[in-house]
Amino acid sequence: MSNLDGLKILVVDDERFIRTTIRAVLRAVGHFDVAEADDGDVALAEVERFKPDIVLCDIAMPRMGGLRFVEMLRKNTEAATRDTPVVILSGHNDQPTVIAASKLRIDGYLIKPISPKQLGDQLRKIVSRREAMPLA
Repeated sequence: MSNLDGLKILVVDDERFIRTTIRAVLRAVGHFDVAEADDGDVALAEVERFKPDIVLCDIAMPRMGGLRFVEMLRKNTEAATRDTPVVILSGHNDQPTVIAASKLRIDGYLIKPISPKQLGDQLRKIVSRREAMPLA
């Protein structure tokens, strides 16, 4: 089991209450350096500034939603940014939305509300995959 402490996590959700709740869930899982964004536009700038290890992102947000944010992230010219793992945290679990997200090379899709166990398992899975990747 990988140690998650110290990961830099960007939480992207337009609702302050949800961001606060996700922070509480993260505190139950480990000790993280957390930044927040309230839509995809802000999140793109925050990715450049904060350089997160993992992004936790809602789908339905004004201005730039989560799917558009991931699409723009994946088009980034910088490989480290382009390949940032993204976990969708959403109340939308309809098949077309899940398929659209999957096509954007997301690393996980969790349905809100999420538990510390669900989030911890997802984060450990991502960290384990990254640790198993050969160095380029």
